[in-house]
Amino acid sequence: MFGNYKMHPDSGVMPPYAPAYPLEWECQLRNLEVMTRVNAAKLRELLAHTPFEPVNDRVAFRFMASPGHTLSYHNDRMFDLMVTAAVRCEGLFTQTHLYMFCSDPMGIAAGRELFGYTKKDCTYAFDEKEDGSISGWVNRRTVPVADFAFTPDPAAPVVRLVDGPDQPRGEIHVRRFPHPEHPGTAYADVVHRAFPLPYSPPIPGRIDLKLHESAFDPLTELEPEVLSAQFMVSTDYAGGFAKEERRLVKRLVP
Repeated sequence: MFGNYKMHPDSGVMPPYAPAYPLEWECQLRNLEVMTRVNAAKLRELLAHTPFEPVNDRVAFRFMASPGHTLSYHNDRMFDLMVTAAVRCEGLFTQTHLYMFCSDPMGIAAGRELFGYTKKDCTYAFDEKEDGSISGWVNRRTVPVADFAFTPDPAAPVVRLVDGPDQPRGEIHVRRFPHPEHPGTAYADVVHRAFPLPYSPPIPGRIDLKLHESAFDPLTELEPEVLSAQFMVSTDYAGGFAKEERRLVKRLVP
């Protein structure tokens, strides 16, 4: 931890004198969101291990740069690629990340342990130009995952994860921990979180998106059809017990 934050008591899974990660964090968020329509059968297959019901057949590919992230001061920023679907569970209208890639080891560990995120490590480029265009790529251990190039266009459509003004609130995931004695799950539960994320109005544009086939990260199996692309900024993206709501929804195993 390189930020000017005080660790909270009992904040990690390590011994009290060596907590694994801080609970409070903040940063700016620069989100290039590519909205797609996907193969509904594949979406249901990816959610089959969860108690979540898909809301529709849309999936958002969100290329997200976080300058000044207080978990990653030493790298100046953190990056995530979130592949996200809207779902319902236990009366919650929310979203879950089918796939997720992250550039920071602390972000990967904390996301997996606290919230059951599907985070994998990645390297990336996220290059913004003065004219508003953005280009970049995502690799996983030198294997290409995605390439993208965005050009602002005020005439382009803006399509969100669901139709209408009410968008899914927060995120929900199944968190699993392996059994130490044999292959299998020692326990599993459903965790929901909701944090402040006030976005600027979306800037619409055109996107050139290339997903690469991979046996380990099979994003192409979703067969995504691009519906829109938009760029949004939040200057008040933050988390932790002082900033967000966290809820243990239900225990699944044992």
